Amino acid sequence: MVEKILQFFSLACRHNKTTQPFTASETVKPKKNSDWDPVQSATSHYVVCLDCGRKFAYDWSNMRMVR
Repeated sequence: MVEKILQFFSLACRHNKTTQPFTASETVKPKKNSDWDPVQSATSHYVVCLDCGRKFAYDWSNMRMVR
């Protein structure tokens, strides 16, 4: 129960469960009041944590997340 509460606040999430890598087709600027965060990276690939929803850049050549 405590772990779920900490994951809700993204304090204890280890990002073990992630999606498959996605490719961003183009850079889109979010609206001012949007909760959507674009991936800030030189690569256009990213993965999303299934527990907390955070996005991470993904290095396709090394097949791993960039933290």
